[in-house]
Amino acid sequence: MEKTTTLASTKNEMVSTHIPDDIHFSILSKLPLQSLKRFESVRKSWSLLFENTHFMNMFRNDFITNPRRSCSYYNEASPLLSVFEDDKKVLYYLYGERFKNKFKLDWFNSSQEHFRIFGFGSINGTLCLYDFSNDNQGNIGLWNPTTQTTILSPPSLAISLVESILDHDEDMDFDGIFYNLHGFGYDRVTKDYKVIRYVWFTLEYLEPLWEIYSLRSNMWRELYVDMPYSLDCIDGTQVYMDGVCHWLSEEDSNEESCLVSFYFSNEGFFTTPLPSEVEDWSDDLALWLNLAVLNGSIALVSYHKETTNFHISILGDFGVKESWTKLFIVGPLSCVKRPIGVGTKGEIFFIRKDEELVWLDLSTQMIEEVGYKANNPNCSIIVYKEDILKEIYDCGY
Repeated sequence: MEKTTTLASTKNEMVSTHIPDDIHFSILSKLPLQSLKRFESVRKSWSLLFENTHFMNMFRNDFITNPRRSCSYYNEASPLLSVFEDDKKVLYYLYGERFKNKFKLDWFNSSQEHFRIFGFGSINGTLCLYDFSNDNQGNIGLWNPTTQTTILSPPSLAISLVESILDHDEDMDFDGIFYNLHGFGYDRVTKDYKVIRYVWFTLEYLEPLWEIYSLRSNMWRELYVDMPYSLDCIDGTQVYMDGVCHWLSEEDSNEESCLVSFYFSNEGFFTTPLPSEVEDWSDDLALWLNLAVLNGSIALVSYHKETTNFHISILGDFGVKESWTKLFIVGPLSCVKRPIGVGTKGEIFFIRKDEELVWLDLSTQMIEEVGYKANNPNCSIIVYKEDILKEIYDCGY
């Protein structure tokens, strides 16, 4: 009898060590992508997780419905619709469960219509504005719609550089200076808002340069760094998360198209090659790209006009091309006229062919109407959160 009991106990112990795949999948599906990638080498079956339809459905559902703690800001933020009405800039704050409600924000200065909002949206309730007028002197402004406070930057360093050259040669043929904003963010180490941009000249012997603006000092200074740039880094191709700004760099400014990640604290950077399917995006007129922050991850959202599909990939590790993981393929959607932006929970906003502004819910893959006719082509969606933090006052803002 004693021997029988021992054998039974041993058998029960062996059975208890087996964990069903469903439990494995349930646990693993809740991990961030970076951690999940590391577990691929633990066992052979886990190395094939991203090819398992059942697991991927669980992972997608958790990714959309369960916000990561580190990304609470973005999950609490709302979309801001930027449009032109009667040739004037108008901003609408969209809110409510289905974005059926909206109210108009007062534009920061009715006499400054030549300013536009840069990048993905606000940081601590502060928006970065840039001057796109013909007499552009590189002006930028940091604007808080809640307090209606605006700080304009001083002139660029490049202006004094060119003026000193022209003083010695008044007959020199010079057309101007061109500014391409690449990043707006918050340096947590120095508690400072910063802006980074690429500056280039029509004078052939003047080399392009990077310069960085500090709100605390209200000054520009040259940034001595050699990194890939973009000549079209305004709408949808720049995003900020956790002290790092990211932008897409076209192939013609680098060996290959890539994501550039710039750290405000130490002024270092990483480059990550783009997925093969979009690496020639700058030459592909049938492709629309947008960077977003989805649940604590950098996401690449692309719309393919030929197939009318949206593809969404998230990045696991900076610098590793293979760590891009495609989570969603949505479509075909023949009703799409023009995508205009991505919300904080993966909502994809676009103009339908009947000019109606709508959004695609990734969790249900249903299309919802906002209740706004977007007759003007200059429409965009940015992320906005009304949030005034102590750090703003620490900067003197």
